[in-house]
Amino acid sequence: MIQQTRAGAFPTSYTSKVSVPLPSDEEVRRIIGDTYDSNTTLNVIKMFAGADDLYAATIGLVNAVFRAKGIDPKAREMIILRSAKILSVPYEAQANTKMAANAGLSSAEIEAAAQEGPVSGINPEYVLLCKATDELSTTATLTDETLSEMLERYDEVICRKFVLIIAWFNLLSRFLNGCRVPLETIDKIGNRTSPI
Repeated sequence: MIQQTRAGAFPTSYTSKVSVPLPSDEEVRRIIGDTYDSNTTLNVIKMFAGADDLYAATIGLVNAVFRAKGIDPKAREMIILRSAKILSVPYEAQANTKMAANAGLSSAEIEAAAQEGPVSGINPEYVLLCKATDELSTTATLTDETLSEMLERYDEVICRKFVLIIAWFNLLSRFLNGCRVPLETIDKIGNRTSPI
């Protein structure tokens, strides 16, 4: 279970008593290799490593999502934050509130992603991406209106990328909540704009 939050706020903690434990440092090092540093590797990456043979493919997609050509990191962060809100994901909210600020989103933009109901009052591009995130996260599809707006704003390739990125953060949200990945300390996030 996730702790309920006040209106316009991100979820802050899990209320469940059972969680999938993080793998041991030895297990993570076996999967990641000698570059593994337990003091700097984020818990989400450790939990991915705990999925053993699925790690390489998963981290490959993470790398692709965070380095996608033509995707503004601030737009990606709005999708992440909105996913955290809509799907009630404490880990994603906590880590990415800091990463979003590091990527250049303003406090007002970050707060807008935590709004109840449709996001408004910020850059129209971010409003559209939040609307698309809301729809894909709650109905598993986009309305014709939203998809038409996206196709008017972006070329077909960027449209596909945004749909895939939203879908990835839906999958990630469910993984984070399903395992109950432990929250990070903000100093561990540092100046990062991605988990890798």
